[in-house]
Amino acid sequence: MTSKAPRSLTNFLSPLGEKAYVPCKRRTIIIYIEAHLLSIRSSILHVQVVVAQYCRSNELSGGPDLNAYDQTIPVGYSSLEPSRRQELRTAIEQLRGTRAAVRRMNMELTQRRSLPLPFELLGMIFDYYAHLYGQLPEKLLLVCRTWHVVALSQRMLWTDLDPLGPFDLRVVRPWAGTFLQSRIARSNPVPLTVNFTRWRTDMTSSVVKKVAAIPTFLPRIQALVISRALDITFLTGHQPLLNSLTIVRSSYPRESLIANLVGKTLTTLHLSYVQIPLNLPDSLLRELQTLELAMDENPEGVRECWAMIQKSTTLRTLHIHPTYGNAPALFHPSVRHLSIVYPSPRYKSQTSVYSLEEVRMPRLQDITIDTPHPKALMQLELIETPLTSLHLKCRPHPWEVDPAVDISSVDGAVHVLRSTSRLEKLEISAPCDLVSGLLEALERDSSLCTALNVFIVNDPTGMEKLKGARKRNIEARFDQLRGKVVAYMDKRQSSMSAH
Repeated sequence: MTSKAPRSLTNFLSPLGEKAYVPCKRRTIIIYIEAHLLSIRSSILHVQVVVAQYCRSNELSGGPDLNAYDQTIPVGYSSLEPSRRQELRTAIEQLRGTRAAVRRMNMELTQRRSLPLPFELLGMIFDYYAHLYGQLPEKLLLVCRTWHVVALSQRMLWTDLDPLGPFDLRVVRPWAGTFLQSRIARSNPVPLTVNFTRWRTDMTSSVVKKVAAIPTFLPRIQALVISRALDITFLTGHQPLLNSLTIVRSSYPRESLIANLVGKTLTTLHLSYVQIPLNLPDSLLRELQTLELAMDENPEGVRECWAMIQKSTTLRTLHIHPTYGNAPALFHPSVRHLSIVYPSPRYKSQTSVYSLEEVRMPRLQDITIDTPHPKALMQLELIETPLTSLHLKCRPHPWEVDPAVDISSVDGAVHVLRSTSRLEKLEISAPCDLVSGLLEALERDSSLCTALNVFIVNDPTGMEKLKGARKRNIEARFDQLRGKVVAYMDKRQSSMSAH
């Protein structure tokens, strides 16, 4: 007896498809057994055909019947040679064993289809349903009592505290408070990611105090985003799980912020265009492993950001979003992953760009450079940086997907490559002309990136917005370009093997 999902349940699980009604591992077992049964049946038919052909070749009357071999000896069997008779007898015994195996598998298949679904697999399906497909776990409570119990036992299903996104809303509804309280209660004791930026206008002072007063809320915050002074309330008290803090553009009472950060142990800090100075405690900066800084045009702000980088002595990952202006050399002894994202021009004729002229990081392993201007690449010097991986994103015109580029863009990319003598992996997201020019430069200069063994060409920025013939034309150009890159890398590998 096979199990089939009711129509209402199939519609409910539509993001997962109809197969979601059957658990993944059990479905795999059923498909495997059914496929194996088909293989066995085809083998039986094949042997029957072979036996029939053999009997006809020896002028035997009456085709071989597998059922007949169970009880009787077919006509003409005695006229066969002993070796042939033994061969036929062996084949019949094998078929009998195979047929018994088919019966056992059929019985096992029937039993497995009637087994109840294990709660562990059901919980995995629920997790995919809520987090991967962005569906509401509250719907799971309405299916049946079993699903209700399992869904409430899966604490990770209830960690999303956003009352807008999952419901496709832009305005907070009156039931948002009840929603928030139920999610906090049902997710206990799982760590929480708190970001109330989208509906901060509805988070009045009284609402913030009520939420912060929930006993199981503040101690479970693991990642927090604050975008106004009132959100500092969520930094109150003992928070042993808090390891990530994001401070978004706004002005904050510095004394209150510093006082609430005392005793906190953060490993990740994101500062996005925050009014400087903040004067964060040195003890907090020394514990950081990941730091992201989005800077404004204030020169004093840039200097303080550089000072914070120097005080963060255990940094492993650094992301900087520079703006227009100048900055001193960037040095750090322990950073291994660096990302530099330059701003897009505010208008087409704008050519000024933030210039980061020197980077010195003796342990740097990989770097990502995202820039709209070749000038930024031409002025960048990577000194004593033994990096092995470079991801280069060039977007000359944000309003165009695959524009024509001049030779200065290619020269800027080549300039960066000359500073990476140990480079093993190059990944580039840029217009076709720039990638083609860079490939030609590599072909002309054999001393450029001598250790390179991986060359990845991605689609240009904004490709997902295109449709129709224009998108197909750009895809065709990049497919042809990737073919040239593959041919170049094969030739390069063959040359290195020969030496």
